[in-house]
Amino acid sequence: MFGDISAEEFLRDYWQKKPLLIRQAFPNFQSPITQDELAGLACETDTARIVIEQGGAHPWEVRHGAFDDDDFSNLPATHWTLLVNDTDQHLPELKAVMEPFRFIPDWRIDDLMISFAVEGGSVGPHVDAYDVFLLQAQGQRRWQITTQPAHPDNFLPDLELRIMSDFQAEQEWIVEPGDLLYLPPNVPHYGVALNECMTYSIGFRAPSQADMLEKLLEDSLEDARLQQRFTDSERTPQANPGELTAADMDRLIDFVVDALPQDEQSLQRWVGKYLTTPKAGAQPCEAEPISRAELSRLIRHKKRFEKSLDARMLYFQLGSDIHLFTNGNHYCIDSQHLQFIEYLCRSAMLLHKDYSYFLSDSSCFDTLQELLTNGIFSIKK
Repeated sequence: MFGDISAEEFLRDYWQKKPLLIRQAFPNFQSPITQDELAGLACETDTARIVIEQGGAHPWEVRHGAFDDDDFSNLPATHWTLLVNDTDQHLPELKAVMEPFRFIPDWRIDDLMISFAVEGGSVGPHVDAYDVFLLQAQGQRRWQITTQPAHPDNFLPDLELRIMSDFQAEQEWIVEPGDLLYLPPNVPHYGVALNECMTYSIGFRAPSQADMLEKLLEDSLEDARLQQRFTDSERTPQANPGELTAADMDRLIDFVVDALPQDEQSLQRWVGKYLTTPKAGAQPCEAEPISRAELSRLIRHKKRFEKSLDARMLYFQLGSDIHLFTNGNHYCIDSQHLQFIEYLCRSAMLLHKDYSYFLSDSSCFDTLQELLTNGIFSIKK
């Protein structure tokens, strides 16, 4: 994918450090989805947007999906872009596009966004707070980047999009289908369609400390012990009622700090749940309970099991246990089954020739049964 550069060299020299353009990273690349199919997808999801630079209600108008056919028939001839997020959760062929990027762990990968633009289509010069690979899938696009800082006052006012008002290009490329541009966080960039074109954006998760702390506190509020109130049964008379004494300050700080998880393992388990929790608004996995007898029958018939497109999975080891997390759920299994857990996390499809060895063990069998019951895997029709 990186030509003469190995994945190790890419991570060492470019990842989160500097941009890289790889010509023909995917030679003869053919988009698994057409522009009409993308428009159809935009009519089914509220993660779609249309950005109209010229010819809309105002410059850089943003319209939100889900759309219908009339929304597309009334667009101007040029200078608009359709963007659809989370496309990898809709089609296996799109999920497969992300496979070459899994040398970076799954928990870091966010989604595949696909944009279709007519001539002049763009979302303006902007910065992203995360790493992104931009794969040209159809047509031609001109990309420009700069080292110019994106100061808070250098954005057009009163717009839904954060578009830089002053952008001075320092590097420029015309990309063709199969070309791949990597951009680390906070690199100002500007892409303009030279003709009808489609671009795949593989974006990466970069939670902020505020995001994680907010969710940790939200989840901690469910802990019954946090209902306790401040006490000071050892209080003595105080000369000045307006003073917050050093002793009271220490008690209050200890009281707040004590509300946080007090052991590292609890915090580690919370991180596993946090990183695998589905996005807000995501539909829960469809599933039905499956009995041991039914699963045994399916295994005898060498059925295949397919991972849900919106499944988020990760694991880590603590002592002699493996902690597996799937869409916010937690499973614990003995570390002797590490190869099985690795197989589950790595594979989009479970094949009998691969899984039959593992499922002779009751712990592995029980784990797969739970994952099927919870919709993380389903029976391939």
